[in-house]
Amino acid sequence: MHKFMDPASVALIGTPRRTGAGAFNNAEMMLRYGFRGRIYPVNPAGGDILGMKLHPPLADIPQPVDLAVISVGRDRVAAAFEDCIRAGIRRVIVISQGFADADERGRRLQDQLAARARESGVRVMGPNTLGVVNNFRRFNTAFIDIPFPERFLPVSLVAQTGVLQVASRNLSWHDIGKAIDVGNACDLDIADALDYLADDPETKVIVVHMEGLKRGPAFLESAGRASRLKPVIVIKTGRSAAGAKAALSHSGSLVGEDDVYDAAFERAGVLRVRTGGQMRDAIHALAVLGEMEGPRLGVVTATGAGGIMAADTAEEHGLVFGKMPADLREKLRAGLPDWVHVTNPIDIWPIGMLGGRYEEAFRLSLAEMLKSPGIDGVLAVFIVSGSPLHGDLDLEQAVDRARREAGNLKPIAAWPYLDSAASVERFERIPGVACFDSIEQAVEGLSYGYRYHRLRRRGTPRPRSFPVDRARAGGLAAKGRRKGILLGQDALELLGCYGIPAARGIEAGSLSALVRAARAMKPPFVLKLAGRAFLHKSEWGGIVTGIGTLAGLKAARKGIAENVRAKDPGLRIEAFHLQEQAAGREILLGLKRDPVFGHVLACGQGGVYTEVFRDVSRDLVPVDGAAARAMLESLKIWPLLMGVRGEKGADTEAIVGAIERLSFFASENPDVAELDINPVLASSEGCVAVDARILWQ
Repeated sequence: MHKFMDPASVALIGTPRRTGAGAFNNAEMMLRYGFRGRIYPVNPAGGDILGMKLHPPLADIPQPVDLAVISVGRDRVAAAFEDCIRAGIRRVIVISQGFADADERGRRLQDQLAARARESGVRVMGPNTLGVVNNFRRFNTAFIDIPFPERFLPVSLVAQTGVLQVASRNLSWHDIGKAIDVGNACDLDIADALDYLADDPETKVIVVHMEGLKRGPAFLESAGRASRLKPVIVIKTGRSAAGAKAALSHSGSLVGEDDVYDAAFERAGVLRVRTGGQMRDAIHALAVLGEMEGPRLGVVTATGAGGIMAADTAEEHGLVFGKMPADLREKLRAGLPDWVHVTNPIDIWPIGMLGGRYEEAFRLSLAEMLKSPGIDGVLAVFIVSGSPLHGDLDLEQAVDRARREAGNLKPIAAWPYLDSAASVERFERIPGVACFDSIEQAVEGLSYGYRYHRLRRRGTPRPRSFPVDRARAGGLAAKGRRKGILLGQDALELLGCYGIPAARGIEAGSLSALVRAARAMKPPFVLKLAGRAFLHKSEWGGIVTGIGTLAGLKAARKGIAENVRAKDPGLRIEAFHLQEQAAGREILLGLKRDPVFGHVLACGQGGVYTEVFRDVSRDLVPVDGAAARAMLESLKIWPLLMGVRGEKGADTEAIVGAIERLSFFASENPDVAELDINPVLASSEGCVAVDARILWQ
């Protein structure tokens, strides 16, 4: 990537002979941007342009070239690329459009370009890209005139569109240092860019715009490494519902495409934002404030309402108010009436107005908050006015003094209101101070620092292996692959080979077989319909519980058969599923194989209302014990699993073990497309699966 970002020489293939308005001449743009390297415009017509020779063939260039930028019609790209190979140019940006972004012919042309790049060892960025920006070297390959920013942040952008390069000033609080538009990513992709930026000393924060991925595992590895070194922010567009179409399993409908990306981003340790506004604030917060090492906020505000607004937003983003620093309350209350209350948030207005020491009270409060081990970051809300009548309200020196007195760089997120636009630059000269457009944005900005702190310290999964009854498992899996699906008892027995406990049961068609089985089992029993025609058994009246006698079993079988006949007289019942009845909270465990990232494991509320309440958490396989417990604890039904109002809680360690074993099953059976265990009944004595279905591709 170094030659893409910091070339000493660039060949511009397809440089127009025209300049000025409407020419979109990238040689002209590169000169205007201030690039100091050698530029070699290439055009078959020859001649001169902007004081530079137009080289008719690429081979006419007398010096070695680090980078070629191709801007010709799509049908001429292949020939231009061959010229680059012959000239020994190893890095090529293809600006041209009309490839996989256009039609089937364009897709074939792109595939041919990618294949030729692999054969030749030449790395390609694009096609359909604006290329790169490196403001540290005044280098920009775009054909759009973008003014060079005199001030920019140590932030680098990786995008699948050029608009974010052009609009970087609009999408972050300041211009950014570097940008890489991977375009259609026929060769170089987001993972390659992350590998480069992770080690780039000029990049302190990485921002990724993503429409989709092809190399999921490579992204996880690159983003995972980068995120332990510096914050990585991702905005994923195209949050399509297409990946959540109804399927033969609950997992197929509960684990959609966007859910998978959420799980992948969490695994990789990257911060996902969902809007341009969130991206703007996240960039600003992480570039200026950096990491916040805990969730505890101190609030110093010139309006009591600001504290209430901060409290609401803090709760939404997982932040809390820390304890007041020792002795600060007494220091602030000295000489004030009894009705003045001092808590965190600290309303500085009555303290300052009644005591006649507004600036001093603010400085003291801010400094003590920053010094306190019980405070991780501070929200500062204050008035800024250019009026000569309010010079006593200017707090720039107070903030600066408080920062120096504290002797640390704990983040300060500020909302300076009234004259905020004029004050932002002044306050942000103070180390570790970032100004925002609202209290809510300021609190959310602090939350990004805390989220990054947690993600950077995430653990690496340590999945366990388990003993397997391979002889029995092999036969059942072969049957499933042959039929494409395993249901009921067969599915439960295959999972049992991996140690996932199931209720004792049998499938049989005849009444006599069911009776013989029941005599060897312990009542009460459950009788259910079996077979692919009855995936949602309750809709057919196909489940009877609490069967205590053989007579009851016969009556249950007859009743279920009558229910099916009433709904569909021509439908034949092939078998019934008889089980020993289990009790407990209903849990769903499931798998879905994603084409980009592989198996995704889901757990949540089970039973007939699974898809109604959609209380589900998801993670990528492999899942270890810590991750399994975190999945359970994130569920709304977690308090029920722990036990409420005197009820015994469920054996959560047994559920964790079942999740770990299911993850192990997925790693051993990569061709399983979808899997449901619904429900798993979890009680204080353990957990058992009572129904399952497994689908192969």
